[in-house]
Amino acid sequence: MKLLWYRKRRGAAVNRVVAFLLAVVTVYVVGVLAYSQLNLAALVELGMPVTAEVRLSTFVHDLLGMTQIFLPVVIVSLLLALPVANLIVRKVPQLTVIGYISAGFMAMLVMNTILSQAVGGTHPLAVTRTFVGLMSQCIAGALGGYVYVVTRIRHT
Repeated sequence: MKLLWYRKRRGAAVNRVVAFLLAVVTVYVVGVLAYSQLNLAALVELGMPVTAEVRLSTFVHDLLGMTQIFLPVVIVSLLLALPVANLIVRKVPQLTVIGYISAGFMAMLVMNTILSQAVGGTHPLAVTRTFVGLMSQCIAGALGGYVYVVTRIRHT
């Protein structure tokens, strides 16, 4: 009996880790994609031609280049937000999906707000200086929260 309990508990822990890693990858990839494409959209507004090849190469460059800056921030943000969501959805299980989606959204919103205040009101992630850019990052967080909860539900 004890062995069965241990296996279930270990399986649940592995599931949480896998769900967390998938959520981080989702937030990071979607956030970087939005960052790259919104920056390129600003160039298009200035009259610069931007081809599909440039869009793809910029995305890949940013995806690789932001691992030391943006990825750790995403990890810390989700490490703080998802356990808080877990505490809430334990009390109100009907809000499980929306709770984790909201946690991802708020993680990115709070992270961007804290970072901008920490550096004197300037947004370190340039795209978040606009409402659309900030919302793109928050939506990336919401998608990460969705991936987290779907992965957890599917393997429970």
